[in-house]
Amino acid sequence: RVLSLVPSFEREDWFKEEIEKRLDELEKEFEGTDAQLGEWRRAWGGRGAGRFVTVKGGRRYWVEFDFAEPVKESESTKLLNTFERSITLLSAAGSRTSSMKWWTEENDEYKFMTDLDRAKGGKFIKDAMRLLGAMRKSYEFYVPPQRKLEKGTVRVFRTLAGYREYRASTGDRDEMSSGLWDPSRDELLIAAENPSEAQSTMRHEAFHQYLHYATGRGDHAMWFNEGHATFFENVRHNAAKDSVKVLDAGNRAMWVSRNPVTYANHMRKILGMNRQQFYSGDPNLNYCTAWALTYFLEKGAYASEEFKPYREIIPRYLELMKGGASPEDATRQAWEAAAGRDLAADFLKFWKGMRKQALNAR
Repeated sequence: RVLSLVPSFEREDWFKEEIEKRLDELEKEFEGTDAQLGEWRRAWGGRGAGRFVTVKGGRRYWVEFDFAEPVKESESTKLLNTFERSITLLSAAGSRTSSMKWWTEENDEYKFMTDLDRAKGGKFIKDAMRLLGAMRKSYEFYVPPQRKLEKGTVRVFRTLAGYREYRASTGDRDEMSSGLWDPSRDELLIAAENPSEAQSTMRHEAFHQYLHYATGRGDHAMWFNEGHATFFENVRHNAAKDSVKVLDAGNRAMWVSRNPVTYANHMRKILGMNRQQFYSGDPNLNYCTAWALTYFLEKGAYASEEFKPYREIIPRYLELMKGGASPEDATRQAWEAAAGRDLAADFLKFWKGMRKQALNAR
């Protein structure tokens, strides 16, 4: 169990009360940053494959496996993922989440686990599997994979309460979301209590999962990561053709249409935002701006040759990230393709006069 770094003692003869007081002080100071956890790992960990696991109540455990013979990194990671899911469910013993009867469906791309009633929920799962299969093709078209894709795991909860209990089992108190990509569990989590909302959330969060697998990086720039996730929220799914068409519809488009100047003027600001700045600001403004920017780059820039310089930005950003650049440097260098352009003016020109052409572009 890891709650804090072990304190250093200047003397050999410390009283029990003094030791406990020092431990309490360290525990209050300990934030669990990567640097702190890394220091603990170097001082106290072994040589095996391991990771920190946070379970119910916020307790941290270092889980480590030593292998008698060499194994691939992917195999050790798979074992750690399995253990983490097991300890997560065990830590929630007695809750509704752990007592439900779970069943699975899978294909070549996704594995679904759910506690939905099999008779009533079977259709939802089959529809969701077809949808995500088509979505993955769309993800790959707009953001080509840079490595072999893994099979994605999707855990679908019958109730919102069950979803939040599962999240709380690792110390995450969440009273807002109804789904998310959880890289610590290697699972896409979705509450299916509201089916239509669940599908929209699934399309958004599945992109985060895809990006993680496709690039091997979880530190993408916020404008790119959340911009593309919102970009895929509203699509027309053609089940017969197993395809989707990205639309400029839904709540994001509605807000932008009400005051396009506000969002156009905010675009340059979100290009420089880190994770904390993006989420701690005005969420509606940041998310809608990220959507509008991505829609312009992925669709609008192809509506007219006038906007051709913008077409180079996303491929260049991905190339730089693949080469190891930081999100900040990748953003700065990629946007040099549109140096000298008035982004706000270009977006407004597109939004007010070329949306129809863009809808059928790409």
